[in-house]
Amino acid sequence: MNIKRAIISVYNKDKLENFAKFLYDNGVEIICTEGTSNFLNEKGIKTIKMSDFIGFPEILGGRIKSIDPKLLGGILAKSSDEKHAKELIDFNIKKIDMVIVNFPSFDEIIQVTKNEDTLLDFIDIGGYTLVRAAAKNYKDVVPLVDPKDYETVLENLEDCGDVPLQLRRKLSLKVFFSTSKYDATIHKVFSELFAAEKFDHEFFEILGELRFGANPLQEAMLMKFLGENSFIDCLENLTPHKKPTLRILKDIKLLFSLVSLTQSNFIGFSKKGVFIYGIVEPNDDEKKEFVKFVKNWKGGVIYSDDEDVLDELKYSRHDCLLTSLNISDKERFLSFKPMVLKMHKKTVYRKEDYVIDDDLVVKQRSVNLASDLETFSDIEKIAFEVAKNHRSDTVVYIKGHKIYCGNQACVDREISLNILSNIMERFEENFSQGTLIFDSSINSEKIVNLILEKDIKKVIIPPHLPAYSKYLDELKEKNVELKITSRRYHRY
Repeated sequence: MNIKRAIISVYNKDKLENFAKFLYDNGVEIICTEGTSNFLNEKGIKTIKMSDFIGFPEILGGRIKSIDPKLLGGILAKSSDEKHAKELIDFNIKKIDMVIVNFPSFDEIIQVTKNEDTLLDFIDIGGYTLVRAAAKNYKDVVPLVDPKDYETVLENLEDCGDVPLQLRRKLSLKVFFSTSKYDATIHKVFSELFAAEKFDHEFFEILGELRFGANPLQEAMLMKFLGENSFIDCLENLTPHKKPTLRILKDIKLLFSLVSLTQSNFIGFSKKGVFIYGIVEPNDDEKKEFVKFVKNWKGGVIYSDDEDVLDELKYSRHDCLLTSLNISDKERFLSFKPMVLKMHKKTVYRKEDYVIDDDLVVKQRSVNLASDLETFSDIEKIAFEVAKNHRSDTVVYIKGHKIYCGNQACVDREISLNILSNIMERFEENFSQGTLIFDSSINSEKIVNLILEKDIKKVIIPPHLPAYSKYLDELKEKNVELKITSRRYHRY
């Protein structure tokens, strides 16, 4: 085996025992800092303490233990350079073939302490330097920073006694990414606690290419926040030969958020990021009615957990069919004209939202309105989620167990009501009685008159300004039930 000498200095010791034992059993000399050395010795894996290897003790409370030419020289020396080889002999420096280092996560540490001195003690200097040196010289040294990679390296060593160059490059890039993220997290923690500098850091994981962005002439790359939960993690493409577009993903995300709120049977339709029509606990006749109406639409995404509904839409002109059915025969969906995605229900919540429009980037805090939802019926929860995810001046309508919307970011609420009326005509539904959800307060006599004209029985609205109290008083006098949430809820 080409690996003769390895440095191990890790904070996260997951999966280390098995990997270190393999190295030890194959004659690899293992050099460790004191904590890692004690851990491995207890497992019966003999190591050489780093202080003994370099002939210098750990000092300054462990702040100095791995910064030494005997370590860095052995890591950075190029085997193809004759001058390097001579200098190693002249200065009695031994070649090092593998460096295994990882660091404490500051995201975790900040949950335990905000003490400045304690946080400073967790900043790694020596190990950080060693693993970056190994990453720089990956052609001669195997750099390892992620325990998830131990098994892959072990398999290669078993197969051929070495680590292929392509894998070394990959491991090297992971080191540079990990160390940059480590530095960024330290900066984020300290700036938020003590400095409030005007910088922010976010890291993204590239998931792959989209078919296109907002139109077919745009290339698009799909990414998610690194280490964060995403609705994308809960999707399985049953038609892998088809890729979504940005517009399709917006519809999928909207329906995903609605469906994950409830265990009720639900069918729904969304297009261009706008929820159009849905039914909670539909009967067979209503399922047929739903299919009849949505077949007249081109594009958009449909959610259903009814196999008959999915089969009826096999040759439809929609972009995607979304389901959370437990499907045994997945291959049958390969012949469907729309792409088909299976979803796993999960409530995904982020503390911040990002709104990006060319060079304008806005980071805003997300509002968790769980306390309001406790008093809502199942259908109200779904309809409320529609209002929350749509933009300002949307109006959502509930009638029986049906939900209608079809508008987003209108000029004002009056126009929203008119669009809603047109949508309902398309679905051959009489716009009367039921419940309306506004994402902003009622602010005109005309809206009051429309509500009374339609004989609306219940209105859900956010808190209002004192000047608008007269409109609410008028609705109360006419026996319209008002439910006022704790705060406003539209996201954009």
